[in-house]
Amino acid sequence: MFNQLNRYGKNSAWAVAVLAMLLMGTACSNDKDGSDASPSPSVSASASPASSPDASPSAQPDASATASPDASPSAAAPSGAVDEKESAGTYNGQIDNHSIEIESAEGVRAYQIDDATSDKLSTWDDGLKVKFKYKINEIKGDSETIEQYVITSIDKQ
Repeated sequence: MFNQLNRYGKNSAWAVAVLAMLLMGTACSNDKDGSDASPSPSVSASASPASSPDASPSAQPDASATASPDASPSAAAPSGAVDEKESAGTYNGQIDNHSIEIESAEGVRAYQIDDATSDKLSTWDDGLKVKFKYKINEIKGDSETIEQYVITSIDKQ
């Protein structure tokens, strides 16, 4: 009987040691964000604005919303910025402090705005006809490219 307890104790010690090693191995294989550790860096489009400079505007647009209207929009925009476009449509209101919704010939879209534009639009009623200029910032991810529409100027029609 003593021999069986001794064998059980040795097997338990080995099992605990193996489980401890597995636990350490899995804990060391992930970084703080929970993504897999990789020897080669890669750019990913994620909701975290601090993950990379290219991934910040899509989910958390306040990074580009802090630019002043007098500042060059290309300085705050990712490298995939395109030429400025002009359009007209119906202002449907503010989604939050840094984005608005406009229905135009291109469809209903959310556009990013800066603080000065947000202050300007805070007194506007929904359903106003507007003319506006915007840029499209392309945010490249691992498997897709996301387009972000950024208002550069907007006026009542």
